[in-house]
Amino acid sequence: MMHSHMHHAAHAGSPVASWFHWEAILIVLLLGIGYAWYTGPRQKRLGTTSPVPIHQKVWFYTGLVLIYVAHGSPLADWGHISFSVHMLQQSIMFLMMPPAILLGMPPDAARAIVKRIPKGLFAILTQPLSSILLFNLLFSLYHVPVIFDTLMSQSWYHVISHTLLILTAFMMWWPVVCPVPELDKLSELKKIAYIFANGILLTPACALIIFARELLYASYGHVQVFGFLPPIDDQQFGGVIMKIIQEIVYGMALGITFFRWVKKERAKSDEQTDAVAVRMRTAEGDGHA
Repeated sequence: MMHSHMHHAAHAGSPVASWFHWEAILIVLLLGIGYAWYTGPRQKRLGTTSPVPIHQKVWFYTGLVLIYVAHGSPLADWGHISFSVHMLQQSIMFLMMPPAILLGMPPDAARAIVKRIPKGLFAILTQPLSSILLFNLLFSLYHVPVIFDTLMSQSWYHVISHTLLILTAFMMWWPVVCPVPELDKLSELKKIAYIFANGILLTPACALIIFARELLYASYGHVQVFGFLPPIDDQQFGGVIMKIIQEIVYGMALGITFFRWVKKERAKSDEQTDAVAVRMRTAEGDGHA
């Protein structure tokens, strides 16, 4: 129903869009209230864990705002008529939202979620090689024209495929921003290599869309978007949006990881210098004795 309504509006050149998509708003509210209770009254009552820092709460609520922007705002309607808006939604939900939520998650809450997942399955899904390949393979398959148009033809197909991609996006980000210290196994240098590899694996799907000379997706091929953007330009713009956002997000992740690595190396070097100084003082003391 929503789909046909939006296509009709698109033909008229004036897409009707709502700021309130209650499914997304309900999810955001439930997650926000649950997080506020978990990090507030619950922690005060138990008193067993240290308070969640403000910056961590900001990350989590930023993740919730991103969910609203992608699926609760007018983007949810415009994504039905514009491939470029659809790609913007995907960029938000796969590249921006998962790391924000993981950065905002208290370790004890993350442990409680991990405990509910079969240990062997979780180990496989978050193992760097399998997590990076699984997400990028599914993302690339999703954008194969015949698969894409099939998934877009039924709302349930669309919901299931997107849910699967979001879950694998969380798994893909887990090795980089793991919220559980004892499960954070990758060194900073390996994280940098992992992020680089991620950028390379995402490129073919974006390049296919950006450089295609004809329309790839029938789902978005029969309307002039917003009354002025031809479908082929809209399609190419969608690929450009995904690639630019990927470069920015992965660039930020690389920068943060690199500075963390430098900080750790400096701390290690200072510790070694202090240890040498202590040994020298001890040796001098023994010599005087």
